[in-house]
Amino acid sequence: MRWSRVTLADAAANVYLLRVAAGKVLPVHSHRGGELTQVLHGAFHDGNERFAAGDFDEADDSVHHQPVVATCGECICLTSVEGRVAFDGAIARVLGSLLGM
Repeated sequence: MRWSRVTLADAAANVYLLRVAAGKVLPVHSHRGGELTQVLHGAFHDGNERFAAGDFDEADDSVHHQPVVATCGECICLTSVEGRVAFDGAIARVLGSLLGM
């Protein structure tokens, strides 16, 4: 997974451009606030629904999921996060904290 924080006028905004390789599985997580993701290229499945280019995925603290990128190609998304992502695994929590997620 590659990511880049998008710099905005509001320094408190948490906006990321994510690029995840085909077939990759992201860490299991929930949210401490809202998350809005737009798929720009490719597709992923969050355990409940499939999201492809042009789709929006909205999650809040009631959503607990593990996104999986489709095997047919990489997935590129623009994601806005309010609050922090709540990762289940210890390693993911440490990395998320270091990345400001």
